[in-house]
Amino acid sequence: MGKLTMLNKHVIVGFIDFPLRSSNERNFLSSFLRSVGKRNWREKFTVNLHRDTPDFSGSDVPLHISVRFDEGKIVFNCYTKGAWGKEERQKIPFKKGDPFDIRIRAHDNKFTVYCDRPIPYESGIAGEGLNPGKSLIIYGIPEKKAKRFNINLLKKNGDIALHFNPRFDEKIKTQKPICHCSRTQRGHVIRNALINGQWGKEEREGKNPFEKHVAFDLEIKNEEYAFQIFVNGERFASFAHRVDPHEIGGLQIQGDLDITGIQIV
Repeated sequence: MGKLTMLNKHVIVGFIDFPLRSSNERNFLSSFLRSVGKRNWREKFTVNLHRDTPDFSGSDVPLHISVRFDEGKIVFNCYTKGAWGKEERQKIPFKKGDPFDIRIRAHDNKFTVYCDRPIPYESGIAGEGLNPGKSLIIYGIPEKKAKRFNINLLKKNGDIALHFNPRFDEKIKTQKPICHCSRTQRGHVIRNALINGQWGKEEREGKNPFEKHVAFDLEIKNEEYAFQIFVNGERFASFAHRVDPHEIGGLQIQGDLDITGIQIV
């Protein structure tokens, strides 16, 4: 039986053979489990999250996902105290022979399941948008050969209230005063805004906290006078508002990034 590895609230198993049974040594709450593969000859496969017993025998299954290519459906259910609950069925989003990507996020009272979340990603923000007092949290992993990616907070008129752009392909050389040798850092993180079709002045102070193929949590908190930006729980930067902070209604993500989750809190 294998073991799951937790990294920045992301659960990473790697490339595996099936069937797989794996134990998670940490609480799964607020974490992500990701399954990536390719549909071959099989008509169906299942993903079960177990609890209580280490050998999986007779344990409750808080989440059962059955991907049924022969029916064209994904079936969701749970198994509690020896009985199955009521099935929920959704149309299968995968095509025969295509790669698939399933991601599961555990909340206090529910699971959220994402299928084939694409990049570039663009979406409106429900309700009143990202008003002051709210935070956007993005969970992601830069690609192995990532050059750059960007996250844009949009106004309804298309202006970009915040352009957040980590760049791995811009190298910075700094001098070590003792040995007089140079070392290369991981590039810049650009912050800017686009108003009426014109870019403003770039802000690029601070070291790039992102690493290629390493999971991260990014929180952008909208406060009355500025965005406060945190990476992996550490404060990274602030960006003073250049537009009305009450008018942010959209999110756009582009570049060499794999998204594992998005939250508005």
